[in-house]
Amino acid sequence: MAQPQSVVDRFISEISTLESSFNSNLSRVVDGLSGLSDRQLIDAIGQLNLFDELINAGYGDALNNLENGYGELLQDSIALAQSRGIAFTVGEGLQGLQTLQELKTAELLGKAQEHSTTLTNLIFENLYNGRPSNEVVDLLSQTKLADYQLNVAVDTAIKTFDDTARYQVFKGQDVRWTYFGPDDTRTRDECKKTIRNEPPEGYTEDEVNNLKTTFGRRGGYNCRHSWTLKA
Repeated sequence: MAQPQSVVDRFISEISTLESSFNSNLSRVVDGLSGLSDRQLIDAIGQLNLFDELINAGYGDALNNLENGYGELLQDSIALAQSRGIAFTVGEGLQGLQTLQELKTAELLGKAQEHSTTLTNLIFENLYNGRPSNEVVDLLSQTKLADYQLNVAVDTAIKTFDDTARYQVFKGQDVRWTYFGPDDTRTRDECKKTIRNEPPEGYTEDEVNNLKTTFGRRGGYNCRHSWTLKA
């Protein structure tokens, strides 16, 4: 059974590994650019495509593996439904989940594009202003792709999908829902209300849809909670 956090951790681990190799190649790029004239540097930067380099270095493979993780989470929800005698009908629900997955993947591709643009800007502005190549390489090594923002983005993407998949599979069924997750000093007020006001028998689907912490959205970006079936 796939766990959302394990899917997230696997992706971030893959990004960290490829980033180490990518940065080694990047240092050679900087060394090659450092000896150019201003005119040559301008022309070379115009042809530099670090986004493609990043994709080929393994970011594309990591996204493909992440897509497999989406599939595993969906299959887990379908298997849970089958264990309760509920058959998931392929249709708009599945199409909607595929669309959600594609949009989340596009968002993560955007993170790679943004990172590539940042690196290109750093290379040009520092070399153009005469900064030594070794200092530029050191600066680039401190500009991480596998940073907190990427972690939050993929965490939110995976957990939103997992939550939405479970809802779509059980949509319209006579089941009860519980809001699973911590109730501590970091918990948002709306999440606290949802946890503390939960009926002993759990929430109905309609009740969840009338909350501010509804399916998928939950408490918002980087929320640590999820809607699961009441035992």
